[in-house]
Amino acid sequence: MGKSYGVVRTSGMRKTRVLYTENDPALRRVLGEMLSKSHELELVGSFSNTNDTLDRQIVSHADVALIDFALDQNGLNGIELGIALRNINEHIGIVVYSQYSVSKMINRVPKEMRHGWSFFDKSAEMELSDYVEILNLTAAGNGNWVSFADVEKDKSEVQASIFFLLTPRQRSIMSLTVEGVNAKEISARLNLSYSYVRKELSRSYSILLPEVTPGEDQKTAAVLKYLELLRMA
Repeated sequence: MGKSYGVVRTSGMRKTRVLYTENDPALRRVLGEMLSKSHELELVGSFSNTNDTLDRQIVSHADVALIDFALDQNGLNGIELGIALRNINEHIGIVVYSQYSVSKMINRVPKEMRHGWSFFDKSAEMELSDYVEILNLTAAGNGNWVSFADVEKDKSEVQASIFFLLTPRQRSIMSLTVEGVNAKEISARLNLSYSYVRKELSRSYSILLPEVTPGEDQKTAAVLKYLELLRMA
C-alpha cells in the first residue's frame, strides 16, 4: 500500500477484535483467513449481510469493524452500517473499503461520530501488514477521515457513487420503476402510501438528475441513469 498510518503495537497487548462484513463469499473467505493469521488481530465475526452483523453482543465487544461499502442495493451500504454499529457501540472504529468513490457519502456521518473512521480503496496489492496497521489505528480512535475527504476522485468513480446517494428505500422503489411498475403498484408491493412513493420518486429523480434538460422526460432519463449506475455498482 506504501503508506504508513503511524501505529506501533507493543508485544503482550490484547489483540484488536475485528468484526468483518463482506457480501462477496470468495473475498470474505480469503481476507478473513488473512486477517486470522495476524498475531495482533482477533476476528470475532465474519458476516455477509447487515442483519447478521448487527448482533448486539458481538458488536459491543468488537474494537473495529471492516466493512465493504457496496453490500446490498436493497439494504444498508457500508457507511450506513457503520453508523448503525456506532449506535450500538459508541467506541467501535469503522473502516470502510470500496472500489468506488464514497467521498460524497462520508458527510452523512454525524459530526459527533467522525472520530475513528477510516476509508481506503479496494486493492489486490494490500498486504496483511497494511490491514493490521489501519485496523489498529482506527480501533485506537484515529483514522484518515480528513485526508480521505479531501481526495479528488475521477469522474467515473464520482458517477458510480451517485448510486449510493440514494437511500435503500429509494433504490428499492427505483428498481421496481425500472421494471415498469407504476407508483400505485409499488406502494402496494412495498406496503407504502402512494403519496410517499411519489415523493421518494421525486427525490430519487433529483439525485439521479441534478441538472435537468428542459423538455426532457424526467422519468425516462432517471430510469436510464439508474440502469447505467447499476452496471457500475
